[in-house]
Parts: sequence; C-alpha cells; structure tokens
Amino acid sequence: MVSINTKKQPAGFFIYLSGLSGSGKLSTAIELSNMIDALIVNSKFYNNVQACSIYDGVFERDQIPKEVQDRIYGIMQIMLQVIENYPIHSKNYIFIDELMENNDQNMRMYDSIVRLSKKMNTEILPMVLRCDPPTLQKRIALKRQRKNRKVTNVNSMIEQFRINNLFIPPSAIEIENSDMSIKEVAQEIVNQMHRLSHIVCTRKNSL
Repeated sequence: MVSINTKKQPAGFFIYLSGLSGSGKLSTAIELSNMIDALIVNSKFYNNVQACSIYDGVFERDQIPKEVQDRIYGIMQIMLQVIENYPIHSKNYIFIDELMENNDQNMRMYDSIVRLSKKMNTEILPMVLRCDPPTLQKRIALKRQRKNRKVTNVNSMIEQFRINNLFIPPSAIEIENSDMSIKEVAQEIVNQMHRLSHIVCTRKNSL
C-alpha cells in the first residue's frame, strides 16, 4: 500500500472550482482557502461588480455582444498578469466559475487559466460540485433571501440548469455534495491535492 503524506500542506495548485449557482462554490472556496493558504479568484466575471458595470442595464447577461465580452476578457488578462508577477507564497489559487457547455467565452477564460498554471509550474485540479435539484433549489432560495432578493424565479433557474449542461474539464473530479458539509467537501479537495502531488512526485522520481 502506498503511503501519502497528508500532514504536509500541499502547495503550487490551481484549484478550478466550478458548479451551478447554489452548489456551494464560494462557501467551499472560503473553507478551503483557510486550509491551504490560498487566494480566491472569482472567474465568473458576469457576477463581478466592476465587470457587470460595463453592461448592466444595457444587455441581458446571456446576450452580451462580443465587443463587451472582449472587454471582460481583457480585465481577466490583467488579473492573471498580476497573479503571475506577484505570486503568493503557497502558489495556491482557487478559481470559482460556472463553466457551461458550448460557451466560447467560458472556454476562453478557462484556457487562459490553464496556460497560466503551466507558466507558473503549478498543478491544475478541476473540481466540479454537484447536488440534487431539490437541494439546489433550497440553497438558491436561501441565498437570495440572505441578499434580500425576491425568490420568484428559482424554478426557472432550475429549468435553465437542466437545459444548459455544465462543462466538465479534462481530468475533472466531481463531488456530489448534497449530503456533505462545507468542511467535508473542502477536506475531500485537500485529499485530492495530496493524491495528485504524490502522483506527480512518483512520476518525477521515475524519470
């Protein structure tokens, strides 16, 4: 049986945490960041206040013109340059996103992060959070209540999730977290980091 050192804090990881709204991405990222000394980066620029100011009140979020998408992409490139030029000590970063299939903008942003991971000599670990529809519906409703927003379109949001499938990156690990606590989900991600570190170390030693 192979022994994996789980006491040493893993370093040099780009954790790409994706999932539908209500799947627990941000809560998991916060818990995980405290465990591995990571910086959280919200890749979902359509939910970013500064980025949204470019198009809010002018375009629907699913009908953003290409020139506006290019501006948002440009903002992200600046952010990635900062990460590359001023890396944190652990080199652990958690990227949060909702990657949908057949969305060129999503793929372009994801590919940018993959390229940066290679340039910074880090390991990229895509993680996809999933939960059953009833749990997802409850979480979305609770999330909107906390923000004092009307809970009127939850059913339509769930229907959109059924129509638009999540993009699953290559080698992504999926976690079904309907019956898991945030801490349990974060710990499972740490376990996967240790496993990947062991695989990479073994591969290097065999060369």
